[in-house]
Amino acid sequence: MTKRTIYTIILTLLPLCFCGCGKWLDIKPYDEMAEGDLLSTENGFIRLLNGIYIELNAEALYGGALTVEMVEIMGGAYAIGTDNAVWGNFSDLSEYKYGTDYWRQRFSSTWNKAYAMILNCNLLLENIDKEEKQHLFSGDNRNIIKGEALALRAMLHFDMLRMFGPVYSNSPESLSIPYYMAYTTTPEALLPASEVAGKIVTDLKNARILLSSDPVRTEGTRMEAPADGTSNFLYYRSLRLNYYAVTGLLARASLYFGDKASAFAYASEVIGTSASGIFPFVDRTLVTGSPDDPDRIFSSEVIFALSHARRNEIFKNYFDPSRMPNYVFRMNNDVFSRLIYGGSLTGGSQDDYRCRANWIASGTNRYFYKYSDMVETGNIRNTMIPLVRLGEMYLIAAESQSENLGNGLQYVNTLRSKRGVSSLPSLTRELLQYEYIRELYGEGQLFFMYKRMFAPILKSATGNDPQPSNEIFVVPLPDTETQN
Repeated sequence: MTKRTIYTIILTLLPLCFCGCGKWLDIKPYDEMAEGDLLSTENGFIRLLNGIYIELNAEALYGGALTVEMVEIMGGAYAIGTDNAVWGNFSDLSEYKYGTDYWRQRFSSTWNKAYAMILNCNLLLENIDKEEKQHLFSGDNRNIIKGEALALRAMLHFDMLRMFGPVYSNSPESLSIPYYMAYTTTPEALLPASEVAGKIVTDLKNARILLSSDPVRTEGTRMEAPADGTSNFLYYRSLRLNYYAVTGLLARASLYFGDKASAFAYASEVIGTSASGIFPFVDRTLVTGSPDDPDRIFSSEVIFALSHARRNEIFKNYFDPSRMPNYVFRMNNDVFSRLIYGGSLTGGSQDDYRCRANWIASGTNRYFYKYSDMVETGNIRNTMIPLVRLGEMYLIAAESQSENLGNGLQYVNTLRSKRGVSSLPSLTRELLQYEYIRELYGEGQLFFMYKRMFAPILKSATGNDPQPSNEIFVVPLPDTETQN
């Protein structure tokens, strides 16, 4: 970013952070606290941290572009038509034409918003370490606040690296993105991807240490407000970057950076929370036993999610079949029926809970309902946008088998047994990709999976798929960054 861009972001971000907060955040409206007091009390630090979580729901970040829309189109998730009157600019993105005016602007918006959040993490981190601030915090709150801020900084840098950086498995020493570790208006230099990777992992490891006293480890997710009416800060742990969410991010990052041993170790720790009851597999009756109000996101398995009070707008804006003849995002019918949820050679079955809960047939088409409103709209599950989930940890454990991918079969089959489908007799890279698609569809991870594996992007049932290349997998840096 240019110096002027950074300065503008800093000036405009803070007032935006505190509008439309969810009840679980337990904060007062912004105008009830003067800006000068924001970082002079424990509650002020919590409010700044909560504001960052709220702004992650922006359409340029995880409220659209980095979950269900832009990056998912790049991952081949949707059947995008060629009629510009219906599909508009989406047709260009589906053909990886990143250089159009529209998409250059959209990528710039995502980049600028991500770095705005990073700079506000750094504002919090620099102030929380000041000696005169140490007396402000009760219990372990200082460590938990700092740990969450470090993890947020790492997560945002990681996603910018995965989008704009080189194919890591091929070019780890190529220049990639800047890594901001200070609250500054001075632009940072582009760093080799391997150096950015090291900083991401270091931040996550430090966050994990700081979060060692996270109540999620001993009391679970605590997804209800405290009965005595005190602060919600140490509750609703699935809606914050808790200890296990940071461990899951370490598993994801380690696999992406080629450290399979560490990826397996971190994924295994999170997998252990299923048996302990902290993040148990979803109860089948909540998915298939209540057809009018299924738990479509498998909420008990969500390690970290954002809380978006208007999540149903995501469904209405992108997936609702009543939008026809306007664009509606859905999977290619042949891919759906012949590969993902059909065909014994791919492990697909329409009895799969992921199919039964999230896809509804209308004529010859099927529509994606993961983010549609529940009947009980006030339920916290109705606001959740999953960013880290248990099922991904099983797939990471399988993929991180360094000697023989077949050794990971047990992890895939354990996951499949919890999805109501039979075991696979063997495991290949392609079969593993099908499981990733079934498990993470609509959550913004598929493009990054193909980039990590440097694999063709599945778009058709005939094998006519985009082949791996830098032109597809490396999004050009925004103009503001290249001009800098």
